[in-house]
Amino acid sequence: MSSPRLKDKVAIVTAAGSGVGRASAKLFAAEGATVLVTGRRSETVDPVAQEIREQGGKALALKVDVGEEEDLRNMVDTAIEEFGRIDVLFNNAVNSNPETAARDRNFLEFDVQAFNDNMRINVLGGVLACKYTLPHMLEQGSGSIIFTSSSSSLKGEVSMFSYGASKAALNWYVQTLAATYGKQGIRCNGIIPGVILTESLTAWWNSDMEAAFLELKNVPRLGQPEDIGHMAVFLASDEASFCNGSLYEVNGGMMCATPMVPVVRELMR
Repeated sequence: MSSPRLKDKVAIVTAAGSGVGRASAKLFAAEGATVLVTGRRSETVDPVAQEIREQGGKALALKVDVGEEEDLRNMVDTAIEEFGRIDVLFNNAVNSNPETAARDRNFLEFDVQAFNDNMRINVLGGVLACKYTLPHMLEQGSGSIIFTSSSSSLKGEVSMFSYGASKAALNWYVQTLAATYGKQGIRCNGIIPGVILTESLTAWWNSDMEAAFLELKNVPRLGQPEDIGHMAVFLASDEASFCNGSLYEVNGGMMCATPMVPVVRELMR
């Protein structure tokens, strides 16, 4: 029987209280990693860490707001103090505040605060987490950094003007950190999800939206948080030792076809 893919590794996962972060933390632990489960609210991350421990894994919960630099510094210090090393940093946190999203819909009413909030959470939070984690990874000569990006970073949109721009900036850091530290044993990659059925999405979901998004996919279903988690496990593992500076689309083939495909498919029915 093969050993767990993340045996003896220590991983930090941000925004791990729900959705992709929670699924990834649990999958990391199932593959042998010790996981620091972090998020803005203790009431969401504590149960995740507890569930991991009840299933025989190793986990510690920590309240972390990635918009606060001191929280990020404490996050890294805690991982080192408790576990002695950091092998994986999964920067998964995203600004999911509905008020910010509501102010990000009309370019002619471009909201500077929405732009700054998205950049602070979606970009700067991960960048500062890397700033404090990298010295430890460099000292041990290895490490895997993963960012959650977005399909909005790759193409133009008709809303989400600040959100999409922040994710495009995130992609630049993925590739730049890979180029800067790759020869020293540190890998950095990004995951670009498609439509993933997380709690934040289903909170405003309806059947018409489900049908519309399903039509965009080139698989027969929408995504689950575990779909992103499985890619994160791969990128965290030694199996991905030759993967660096790449952006991996995990989106059900949503962007593999020309825009004409849904039209032609409907005509052929």
